[in-house]
Order: sequence, then C-alpha cells, then structure tokens
Amino acid sequence: MSAVLGIIKAHNGSLQFTSHLGHGSTFKVYLPVQIGSSCGDDFLNNATSFDQWQGSGTLLLVEDEDQVRNFTKVFLQKLGFIVIDASNGREALELYQKNVAKVSIIITDLNMPVMDGYELCHELKKLNPELPIIVISGFGDTNITSRIDHYDKVSLIRKPYKFDQLRDELKSVVEGMEKKT
Repeated sequence: MSAVLGIIKAHNGSLQFTSHLGHGSTFKVYLPVQIGSSCGDDFLNNATSFDQWQGSGTLLLVEDEDQVRNFTKVFLQKLGFIVIDASNGREALELYQKNVAKVSIIITDLNMPVMDGYELCHELKKLNPELPIIVISGFGDTNITSRIDHYDKVSLIRKPYKFDQLRDELKSVVEGMEKKT
C-alpha cells in the first residue's frame, strides 16, 4: 500500500479510503489530468526524438514486475545496451557473479521477493564498490535515500519515471565511467 501511495503522490494525486463494518473498504485514486502520454507506443516513439545519445555495454535490470521489466528492457535496448534481466535480487546477484566481466551498470527496483533491492545493493557493493547502481522505486519513503546514500555511485529515480529521466541518468553514469578511463 505504501508503494501505491508513493506513486499517487509522485503524480500529485490523492487517495480516498472509506471502510464500513461488514461492507468492506473502498479506495478511490484521484490523479490530475495530464497532457500527452508517457507510456505505450507514444512513449517509445517520442523517446527517440528527445536525444540521439546511445549507450553501449551490458547492464543488469532487476525488476519483479514482468510488464515493467519487459517494457524497461525494450527502452534500454533502444538506447544501445545489452540487457540481462532478473526478477529478484537473489537471481540478479547470481547473474552478476556469472557475468561480472560484462556487466557495467545495475538498474534495480527496491521492493522485490527473495532479496530486496537494499540487500542487493549491499551485496553488490561488497563485490564491487565502484559498480554504478541506479535504484528505481515507487516508495514515497524518505528513508530510501538514507539507506542508499552511504554507497558511492548509487542514484535514485522515483517511479513512475519518464524515459528521458532514465536516459539522462544512464548518460550521466556512462559519462562518469568514461572520465575514469
């Protein structure tokens, strides 16, 4: 429920909740009208018009929701990345260890089964403190930043995000990596 509330607040919306004993509960979500679209075909088509920047290399995408993972994978491939994907932190850690020489960036959700994103970040940073990690979260929890800020090279994008936000963050990460070489 906190993830839902975080997403609603990120859209400047509100949530109304009513409950009647013996009759159940009702949740009403109110969102402001938005001009344009940030999902579906419009999202993909407009993505190429924002900027012609292309990334390269292999990144690991960690997201437990199939639809979100598949959609994000398409965006990342459109940007020029080879994408290895995982549905939970444990699977991601195993894939990273098998592909350590290839994977240069991690993109992960926080709230996942088996191993959450916080634990995944912790384990990955033990293996490679220099590994760039982009955390994507729908939680409105202010503790997120306090739990990831102590790691170098970990940044946060709040769900729902637009393609250009993810692209810009990846561009920043890649350019930072290039400056080190």
